[in-house]
Amino acid sequence: MKITERTPKDERLSWTRKGGIVLVAFLERVAVEHNVARLTELVHLSDVDLLNQLRRFTKACVVGRRTDVDVVPAEDHFWLSAERVDRARALLQQADDADLRELVAERGLDIDRALGDFSTQQPYPVALGKALRDARIASGPSQAEVAEKVPTLSNVELSQFENGHALPTLITLAELAHVYKVDAADLIVQAVCHSKPDKQVLALRVAEPTFRAVLTHKFAERRVRELNRTKSATARRSGAS
Repeated sequence: MKITERTPKDERLSWTRKGGIVLVAFLERVAVEHNVARLTELVHLSDVDLLNQLRRFTKACVVGRRTDVDVVPAEDHFWLSAERVDRARALLQQADDADLRELVAERGLDIDRALGDFSTQQPYPVALGKALRDARIASGPSQAEVAEKVPTLSNVELSQFENGHALPTLITLAELAHVYKVDAADLIVQAVCHSKPDKQVLALRVAEPTFRAVLTHKFAERRVRELNRTKSATARRSGAS
């Protein structure tokens, strides 16, 4: 009987990190078309993993795709357009962690070059989400374990916070910081330093960094509330009609 050696799976290769590797490859070569064979050389992922990520990013309209029908068999080409760079960088920023950086470096890719100066141009909720995720990972607990320690918080809500899709209240932020054994003020100051300056805060000419960070958080909360009110009003009008 023939025994086939199996290569052990790299435990670092989560779904998110596989996507991060693919995004880095595209961001290093913006607007350059690649076929699947070339992408495989760049990212060193299995065909299944690469194709799954390409489907993911083409469906999300991050990566463009065309099929060269003049070639038999037809060959797919993929590229990241300049207009989609910020979107790709936002997704990469959410996937960025120590393991992803190791995986990217092992493939001869450069995540910092791919991100450019995006770390200082991202929205505040995204920057805060990354700071929260980094603090949780450094302290050890999973999202589910954190949700058990903070009764007012669900696993789903924490995931939304870490992905920058929602903002925690300052009280919830303080509770999370307590679980992670970090300073809550440090988290929001760090997030402000790595996000776009808030024009409303700049207009107030506040010099003290912690108070400026608190104001940035409160203005962001206000914008989220206003956006939700607008969405609710639009939904009610649509329902009435």
